[in-house]
Amino acid sequence: MKQASGPRPGILGLAAWTWRGTLGVLLGLLPLCAVVAAVLFGLNAVFPVLEQEAAVLRPASTSIFVLMVVPDAWFFGLEKLALGLVAAPMALAAQRYVLTPDGTRLPPGPLLRFWLWAAAVLIFGLGALYLAGLAVTPELQLVSLVLKGFAFLVPFLLLLVFPAVAAEAPAANIVARLDTALGHWEGNVLRFLGVLLLTVGPALLLQRLPEAILQRGDSAGAVQAFDASLLGSAVHSALTVVLIVAGAVALAWCYHFARLPRPVKPKQSAAGETTANE
Repeated sequence: MKQASGPRPGILGLAAWTWRGTLGVLLGLLPLCAVVAAVLFGLNAVFPVLEQEAAVLRPASTSIFVLMVVPDAWFFGLEKLALGLVAAPMALAAQRYVLTPDGTRLPPGPLLRFWLWAAAVLIFGLGALYLAGLAVTPELQLVSLVLKGFAFLVPFLLLLVFPAVAAEAPAANIVARLDTALGHWEGNVLRFLGVLLLTVGPALLLQRLPEAILQRGDSAGAVQAFDASLLGSAVHSALTVVLIVAGAVALAWCYHFARLPRPVKPKQSAAGETTANE
């Protein structure tokens, strides 16, 4: 565990630890980062070819909400699933770098379990969005909204499963793992949201920075040309790795914070004296 000593950190402290950890992962695990970026680059080149072979028409907007309501939504769901599974080892490595003494190793056991959890969460989220896309009719509008809510809320609440798996924390069964992960949010929702906002938020903006720069010239064609170019795909893949690492490290520190002993709250005794709450 690479951590600073002292009292329980606040939101800014956790965010600062996250950014230090992100830099440490990017420098300390540079070969792995390069491999994952290269695989993401390859997938970004392969899927357009597969689209042509399958006669799939990609909409102008690449928003997940748009992709999952078009007739060929199954293809784009498969694409997102593949990208997520490729990103999983990088997220695991980033969290082990923070949480375990041998953070530079990727043992087969945690890697397999991490992959299985990632696949389950991705399939649930993408499946719910796919069903929401099928329900985009006036009669089923409420059903579609509920499915969209489940597609994001449930995977979000399960995020703290992944640091536990990365740290090889013991759990009697899947139900116990889920119960512990959900329990970590108790009393920490606003804190963890603040940490993610200060870490994943800037990393996401950084990923969108090239497009924002090109859009300053009011040239939609330039943005599309850049995205379709080898340079654009390489830049996007590299910045995606930064986003993955920042998110994984932020979750690792949130998980670590949730497991810290809570401060003892004094309570008032019947005689009016303040005693420690054991």
